[in-house]
Amino acid sequence: MTAVRALALTTVATMMASAPAAAAGELRGPGRFCGYAPIVDLVAGERIVTLEGGIHGGTFRWEGPWGVMTVDGVGWASRPGGRALPARTSGGAIRFAERRDKRGHVVAIWNGRRGAGYFRSDNRFTPGQLAAIDRVRLFQEGEEPSGCDLRTVFSWGDVG
Repeated sequence: MTAVRALALTTVATMMASAPAAAAGELRGPGRFCGYAPIVDLVAGERIVTLEGGIHGGTFRWEGPWGVMTVDGVGWASRPGGRALPARTSGGAIRFAERRDKRGHVVAIWNGRRGAGYFRSDNRFTPGQLAAIDRVRLFQEGEEPSGCDLRTVFSWGDVG
């Protein structure tokens, strides 16, 4: 295989669901979603819907009684910008102060290595949303989370 062809390889995110009532890219709580970097243990009344996947991350929507967040998970991330808060989340991540950008309000978490999650909301984050973010754990490329009811799997495929 030539170097050019090797560079032309693409990543395909394949979703697998083991919960019988869920669609391929959807999981209703309770259940564990492992994808892109965040590991979310859903409670009853919460739902994850996968949106987009790419080579090092992807996006999903997380809904619950506290509202809706769009989450960008990155399995090969650097330190997020902004001010890190002194206390770690219950999932062990470093949490960054809420900030606003062109797409809305953002709270980032980072595992201190290569896993990160960016949580987005149209409005300021509610205490319920922040409590949900606090439950998230992170993994990164090369690690295999366990007990997943819905998992993104990255595989390389030849485009030629």
